[in-house]
Amino acid sequence: MDMTGPVTELVATALAAETAGADYLVLPDRTAAVPDGASPATALIAAAFLAARTEDVGIVVAAATSYHEPYSLARQTASLDHISAGRAGWFAGSATDPASDANHRRECHDPARDPQARAREFVPLVRALWDSWEDGAFVHEKATGRFVDADRIHTVDHVGEALAVRGPLNVIRPPQGQPVVFARATDAVAEHADIVFSAAPQQDHALAVIPFIAADEAAARALHAAAGSPEGDADHAVVVGTPEQVAARLDHPHVLVRCTARGQLTAFIEQVLPLLKKKGPAGTTLRARLGLAPAPNRFARSEDEELISNAR
Repeated sequence: MDMTGPVTELVATALAAETAGADYLVLPDRTAAVPDGASPATALIAAAFLAARTEDVGIVVAAATSYHEPYSLARQTASLDHISAGRAGWFAGSATDPASDANHRRECHDPARDPQARAREFVPLVRALWDSWEDGAFVHEKATGRFVDADRIHTVDHVGEALAVRGPLNVIRPPQGQPVVFARATDAVAEHADIVFSAAPQQDHALAVIPFIAADEAAARALHAAAGSPEGDADHAVVVGTPEQVAARLDHPHVLVRCTARGQLTAFIEQVLPLLKKKGPAGTTLRARLGLAPAPNRFARSEDEELISNAR
């Protein structure tokens, strides 16, 4: 989603996508200046702003593991899930670029040095922090004056090769338990994601496409050529054609669309989305809309363990 325009356009685009039936929006982020234009607004701040102005559409933030810290990101995404009433997601990635690397070097940390190892450690750590408060940790026992159940709040005590975080998080567990984690199938973090994307429609992969849409094929091909005739790769397929032709190519239960220009995003929302039949389940949270099971808490005791503990 293009976030470089006026904030009124950002809100209008989000509301139009929501009305047209989009399940979620992905807000890009870049942690360095670009020489040929404006960088987008910080994704996490824009996400909170949009969450307060939408009701149904999921709000997914892109955040690279090389340029964030796990505790801060876990706190921010958990907060976003509370603000959005369970509509938050995180598009995780381990890719680096020289300009962003130059903004995040410090003693004992160079983002360009083995970013995949940091990423593989990072995502499970964020998930553990989301779970560090169990559901029901706030007991509000007025008679006893007990505010929280300390047994339901957990330190993480993670010490790894790249990261060390004690925890617990200072935000209670998100409404979804675990906000939805997305990743490209080719990324090192893919094994820890809820949903992975690739250019080829597969049973266990969502389909990622870059569309070029126009009223006729010739005009669509001209748009594609004007953009430099990008070709598909392992991460994205390229689809060129009329709204009907593009919609026919997106016959998959879960499709991520990345538009290269604001006009193409508008064309997709207004002309293609109405042609797509909703295939997924309904729900108020992003996990439910995407057909994901409720996220169990890794620290919570089973019913048998709870009974044994209460019997002591």
